Amino acid sequence: MRIGYITKEDPNDVRAYSGTHYAMFQALKGEFEEVVPLGPINHWYKNVAKLKGKIKTFRSNKVFKFQYDLKLAKIHADIIDRRIRKEKPDILLGSLVSPEVAYLTSDVPLYLTTDATFPRLGMLHSSHKNLYKESFENALLLEKKAFSKAEKIVLPLDWLKESAIKDYGITENKIEVIPYGKNFEISFGQSEIDNLIKLRKNKQELKFLFVGINWEQKGGYEALSIVRELTKKGLKSRLVVVGCIPEFQDKLMDVFGFLRKDKAEDLNKLTELYKSASFFLLPTKAECVGMSFIEAASFGLPAIGTNVGGVPEAVIDGETGIIIQRNDTSDMIAEKIFQIWKSDSEYERLSSNAFSRYSEQMNWKNWANRVKEVLSKEVI
Repeated sequence: MRIGYITKEDPNDVRAYSGTHYAMFQALKGEFEEVVPLGPINHWYKNVAKLKGKIKTFRSNKVFKFQYDLKLAKIHADIIDRRIRKEKPDILLGSLVSPEVAYLTSDVPLYLTTDATFPRLGMLHSSHKNLYKESFENALLLEKKAFSKAEKIVLPLDWLKESAIKDYGITENKIEVIPYGKNFEISFGQSEIDNLIKLRKNKQELKFLFVGINWEQKGGYEALSIVRELTKKGLKSRLVVVGCIPEFQDKLMDVFGFLRKDKAEDLNKLTELYKSASFFLLPTKAECVGMSFIEAASFGLPAIGTNVGGVPEAVIDGETGIIIQRNDTSDMIAEKIFQIWKSDSEYERLSSNAFSRYSEQMNWKNWANRVKEVLSKEVI
């Protein structure tokens, strides 16, 4: 089976879309006879759409998203159609390309996967809440056309499945929910994880790993507050910050800034920080898939996250970590962590469950294998 893999960016670029396209591409190549990249997709008109967006944003004080420009969508669809005719794939799999495939004319069966729907983005992110009317209407139109065109839609979360059904009228039997994996290649076996868990419990200081580009949006202040409460309880604790640099310093924080996964030195450093952490702590205010929670699970780290977006599907409350509810205070969360840390068996249970869930469900090999099953049922 020859798969035509559609992405906006180059799927061979490990940095594109935080590595998701690359990770999917590698996983698909491990399952299918041939996977042909049909991206990257680019055209000079994109610059025109960007300029038009800037002018409309300036004049209206509303955000114009050039990605949802209908003329640009039609141009991109034409580019993809031409590549399809040249490469002659048996199946098309589009990753995060709803606007680009909405106007496809090819009759090659199309399957789509995406890490968010437009309505869910609007619920979570401020960048999607003050949109120019044209952008808002176009976004809904393009995503609905793409979803309607697809044979199947592969989504990583039930939370997104609910949106596809409710917001676009997609039938349940057209949707498959298959969790995504983590976006870097270093992995460990069960025995290595078991040793890591034992080493963590023998340390005198708790380390809470925080990974996020936006300190405030990802709940940095809340994370630091939880660490302070634990310190008050007599537990020596530190917050290890990766991805951003807060505008202040604190004696309870170690800050590493942005680490690039395509640089060996940075990747090794990030790996060591995950290995040496006691918990993964990200009280985020907005999250769709929550890739960093999946990364944490791959190291057998119990995770602490908020009840927002797809986080409760990445972290199972009481099984692989803690889900922070809306009215929970820092002291309440600190007390839960304190009780877990006091019990060796409870900490080990959460850690082992986290790694088991990663190794059995939340990894790219499993994703590609299940995608192959879906496509095989439909095509063969």
